[in-house]
Amino acid sequence: MKEKLFNYTKLNLDEVFAKFYETMLSSPDMAIFFDSDDQIQKLVNKQKKFLLESIMLDDEDIRARYIQLGEMHHGLKIPYADFSVGIEFLEQGIIQAVVKNEKSPCELIDHTFHFFRLIKAYTAKGYLNLLLESDIKDIDIYLSNVRSSTNLDSVLSTERIIWLKNIIFAIKIENRAAAPSLKTPPEIIDIIKAETKSDKELTHYALDMISRIELTARNIFFFIDKKSYGEVLPLYKELMSIYKLTLMLVNVMTVVTAEAELSGLKKDSLTQLLTRHTMPHLMKRELAISTASNYSIAFVMLDIDHFKDINDQHGHLAGDKVLKEIAEIASSFIRSTDYAFRFGGEEILLVLKGASLDVAHAQAEIIRQKIESKSFDKGDTSFNVTASFGVVQFQPPYTSDINKMIDAVDRKLYIAKESGRNIVIK
Repeated sequence: MKEKLFNYTKLNLDEVFAKFYETMLSSPDMAIFFDSDDQIQKLVNKQKKFLLESIMLDDEDIRARYIQLGEMHHGLKIPYADFSVGIEFLEQGIIQAVVKNEKSPCELIDHTFHFFRLIKAYTAKGYLNLLLESDIKDIDIYLSNVRSSTNLDSVLSTERIIWLKNIIFAIKIENRAAAPSLKTPPEIIDIIKAETKSDKELTHYALDMISRIELTARNIFFFIDKKSYGEVLPLYKELMSIYKLTLMLVNVMTVVTAEAELSGLKKDSLTQLLTRHTMPHLMKRELAISTASNYSIAFVMLDIDHFKDINDQHGHLAGDKVLKEIAEIASSFIRSTDYAFRFGGEEILLVLKGASLDVAHAQAEIIRQKIESKSFDKGDTSFNVTASFGVVQFQPPYTSDINKMIDAVDRKLYIAKESGRNIVIK
């Protein structure tokens, strides 16, 4: 059968490949993978030779060859779906040639189907191999940084991530027995129910995702047992997508817990901002989570310009009103997951999670303009104030302690004051 398939393929290969590339190049999405006619011709010649050589190999050699091909295509960032479409086109062309020329084609068609089924399965296995390696590496980085996170994070995120790593390892070695239990431990379910008890819809959503994860994992091992890697690959991608949703859910529950914690922290009696003394505890936690989740943190320090003159000219009650209303402006233009501290007499520190330097600068500029346009009433008169801003961004892994980070944003604020005030400096 191998020789017959080889001969029919060799005889019709030029025509099959000509139609194949005509179809591929007619699609803008496919054409982006090819730079020139010369490159296409070299690729065609290489692919013809590769396919003909593969026909004469035994199944194990085909396995090794196409796993390597899948890994190479993954490295070139060619989607598996595109590769699969191309292989199916070639398969169809060769089967048509067999039907057209063979008097009793059934057995040879079965052999052809078998050959192309192996090609698709083992190429998918190659893609899967590199996905597994990449995900294990990412998980190791996550786990190495998450240890100092909150109790909720460590119980939910870390436990579930370790479970996922063990599942990936079992998929990699193709051994269902090496996988941990696919059932979520009851204590995890209890924690989720407790953390979402005020929102029944959120509870249902969380438990539904857990069910989807368990079902998808079972299906993956079902198809691994059958060596059907073409089915395993999309299921694995689905598993990872659902897992990202679960981590987002953990973040939601962490925010809820954090908000409850914030409500119990001491706040400045005048501005209702967090006090400076609460900062070390909160920032230790935030830097740990930021490192584990690999997002940046921006600091914005603002200082009310000539605040002493406001007190001297309009009185301390007017000064208190200015400080209170500016604090309200500043805190109204940040997210509920960010932090606002009364840092000094007339200084306010904003901590923006996940913000780039440009985003933090733009946010500070909005606040600056709102302050500048605000009119403060005192009896029959009114007056305006301005504020200066310093902005810095920090990215994990953090090489400075919190005091050095504050010094860095304070230096930017100093430059803003020296530059004429009422300005944002980054």
